[in-house]
Formats: sequence, C-alpha cells, structure tokens
Amino acid sequence: MRLFLATYMLLACVNFYGQEYPVSDIPADIKKGANAVIRRSIQRIELTDIESANYKQEMAITVFNDDAFGFAVFQEIYDKLTKIKGINIVYYDKDGKVLKKVKGSEIQDYSYISSGTMHDDSRVKYYEPEKFEYPFTVAYEYEYDYKSTMWFPAFVPQGAQHLAVQNAVYEAIVPTDYDLRYKLLNGLPEPQVSPSGLGKKKLGWEVRNLEPLKIEYRSLGLASVMPHAIISPSTFQMEGYKGDMSSWAEFGAWQASLLQGRDVLTDKVKGEVDKLTNGTEDPREKAKLIYEYMQKNTRYVSIQLGIGGYQPFSAQEVITTGYGDCKALTNYTYSLLKYAGVKSNYVVIRAGASEEDVYTDFPNARFNHVILAVPFEKDTVWLECTSQIMPFNFLGDFTDNRHALLITDEGKGKIVKTPKYTAEQNTQVRTVNIALNETGDAVVQSETVFQGLQYDNRYYYSREGQEDQRKYLLNTIDIPAFELGNFKLEENRSNSTLRYTEKVELSVRKFGTPSGKRMFI
Repeated sequence: MRLFLATYMLLACVNFYGQEYPVSDIPADIKKGANAVIRRSIQRIELTDIESANYKQEMAITVFNDDAFGFAVFQEIYDKLTKIKGINIVYYDKDGKVLKKVKGSEIQDYSYISSGTMHDDSRVKYYEPEKFEYPFTVAYEYEYDYKSTMWFPAFVPQGAQHLAVQNAVYEAIVPTDYDLRYKLLNGLPEPQVSPSGLGKKKLGWEVRNLEPLKIEYRSLGLASVMPHAIISPSTFQMEGYKGDMSSWAEFGAWQASLLQGRDVLTDKVKGEVDKLTNGTEDPREKAKLIYEYMQKNTRYVSIQLGIGGYQPFSAQEVITTGYGDCKALTNYTYSLLKYAGVKSNYVVIRAGASEEDVYTDFPNARFNHVILAVPFEKDTVWLECTSQIMPFNFLGDFTDNRHALLITDEGKGKIVKTPKYTAEQNTQVRTVNIALNETGDAVVQSETVFQGLQYDNRYYYSREGQEDQRKYLLNTIDIPAFELGNFKLEENRSNSTLRYTEKVELSVRKFGTPSGKRMFI
C-alpha cells in the first residue's frame, strides 16, 4: 500500500511538474506578433447543487517580453462565497526545463480592500516571480469551491491584445435537466453536448491556434472581435435566497426579495421629513428637498460582504451609522421618498465611463452599481445617491446612456435606458480677450462655460480651496510661459441648465515676436 501511494504521488507530481513547454513547439503563424502565447488553458466547472459549484483552472502561458510580464504573475481573488485551494505554480525556460517550483509558503495572501472600501471580505492570492530570461513559461493550476451559483466563469480564450492561443478548453457539467444559458459572440461555435456520468451532461468548447489580435485606435475594443461566451445560470441560490435568471422579470424579482422590510424609518427621521416638506405640494420639489437632505446627512462607504454585495443595509442602519454603500444609500433615499408619498424605483446598473453596456437579450448579473429613478407624469428624475455634491437629476458619464434593470412597483425587473447627454448639451464655450503690447507680452482675460458632460468633468473644482484651484489651473493651462492672476471658478445650479464657469486672468510673456513693423503670433 505504501509503495502504491508513493508511486501515485510521484506520477501526480510528474503529471503537473513534468509537463514541458518548449518554445519551439509553438506554431510560427501564431507566434508572429505575439507578446505571449497561451499554450494550454482548461476551465472546468461542475454544478454540485443549486447553491454550490466546483471550478478548476489549468493554464500555461509563454511570455516573450516585458509587455507581457503580467501574465507571469499569479493573482486570484477569493471571498466568503469562493474558497480557493490546490494552487500549484511552476516556471519553465525556453527549452521546457524547470526554472522554479513555487512553494505554498511563497504565495502571498492579501486583503483586497480598495481605498474607498470600509467592509469587504475579498482577498487575493498573489505571487510575482523574478525576471527570468525571455522567453519563459508559467504553468499553474488552482481550484475554487463556490458557495453561490449566481455566476459562471466566462469563456474568454483570448482576453488581451498581442496574445495568441494554442489550445483553450471550457467544460461545464450540470444536471441533465438544467438549462445552462450562454451567449456566443464573434463566431464562437455552439458547444458540444455529451453525457457526463449519472444524471449529468457536459457542455464543452475548444479553440485552437488563434493568432494575436491588435485593436485599431478608436475601435470598439477587444470584446467586439474576440470569440468568447458569456455563461449564466437559469436557477441559482445565494445565502438562502433562491432566484431565477432566465428572464429580466424574474431576476428583478430576486433583487426585489433582497429589499423587503428594509425601508422602515425611525420616528425622528420621519419628523425631519415632515418638517422639511411641510407646505410643499409639488412632488418634484419634495424629491429634490429629500435628495439634498440625504446628501447632507450621509456619506458613501463601500461595503461588500457576501450577499451584502447585492443586499443593502436597512434604512435604520444608515440612520444609525450615517453611512452606506450605493445600495444602502439608494434604498435609504427610496425609503425617505416613500414616506413622503413620492414613488421611486431601485435601479441596478453597470457603472463606469468606459464600461460596456449589458446585453438586453441575455439576463445576466453584470451590474456593479445602484441608482434611483423617480418617475413623474412627464419625465423621470434620476438620482445618484453616493455623492454628497452631485446635482439633483444629474447622472454624468458614470451611468448615462446605458441599459439598467429597474425594479417595478410589482416587484419584478424591467430593462430601461438612462438618459443620453446630446452634443447640444455637452458644450465648452470659451471667450478670450487678449491685450498685446508692442514687445509681444500680453494680458489675457478668459471665460469658459462648461455644460453637460463637460460640466460633469469639472464642477467639483468650484468647491475646492483657492490653493487647490490654483494648482488645478496651473496644471491644465498649457501655455508655455505665463503668470496666473485673478481667477474665479463658480457653479450655477439655479436654473434647469447646470453650468460651471472659469474666469481667468493671465500675463503671458512673449506671446508675440516683434519683427520690424510686423509681429508674429
């Protein structure tokens, strides 16, 4: 028995550590123009029950230069709902000989909390190697145990520019009667479906010999050309909350279930709302007063703990602590408006100025933010509840012009589109007067008015101290030699058009160059 175990362990080690990846084995047509080549990638996920799954990844990547060194760094995030285990990392030289076998004690374990986060259970396993002589290959494997089945890893075999792929495989094993949903993009074929043991089926994809991609300037990006698949559950469960993602209506119903009973206010806050809105009959004006009240009495703190990444703190917790994340502050504003008799709707959205829109024909949990919609008879007001200075009914480029999931009054989900700021609204108008003397020196008076998304990028400077405003102007005015004189940065929210204005005086040396009776500018 001892001999059998010793032999088994030896073979297991050879299976992982003895795999060689000589660079000479890479086909010339996929190596050309590549900073790195994925030699082998195997992703395998198995649904064990409605609330748990097992995911394994094996990867070998050959790195050719400094631009691709990031591929040689092992970095995997885990949290309360994802347990990571079985990490093995080996580095090989260009001939396939072992350079280094990484010990478990060498893999670092860090908190993955960002500077704007107060509570987050995310951690990262991290290992960065020394700079080996190029080219070299890294081979690693690891395993996740999922305690939620809300997410399935996507199949993205070629996730970067100048990255080639020799072989990439994705396998999903689910019960025979389970509807595993997927969206195929950019020519990825339908999966091969086959039986996989008692009562289960396997859906599998495989791609080979993908040449490196190069994205043209101002193109739609890598996701618009690379073959890949987004994979999503039908039914799922997270910390006891069962859901159905087969339609937006049902996914919204799951989100609505997380909000139930979290809109109760204290008597003190109710009294403050009564006093605030006393004598105000216009629901739009009530909404504005309540929004500004929320901004003055709370602050934003990111909180991501287990299902807390989807379920907000209750309104009473926000009142007690004075802070909350996007979910909590939006739910709190919803609760205040509800008490004041103003209807509003919780909206989950994918935020970020450069984030891709969601696929409206494929229900999927691709959201990362929450805002509030307040519908009126003729229009809808949109509220960003995480900012203490954002104007009423202004979203900016963080959440404008994209699809989002609105939770209806009936507790279902509905896809809606946030407002788009038009070219006519997004303006920067500058008027400059220049007084030029006979030596070529100039006194400049400039006034610039910013509106729309141009306003969004700058209005907060009007709230900075004078010294910070001065630094901002010195860093943004690109005239070679000048002295900054008087200046005034001001914001106007008094009418329906939001404006930010910069008034600046400059003394500019050698703005013009005299030459006889002429002056060159």
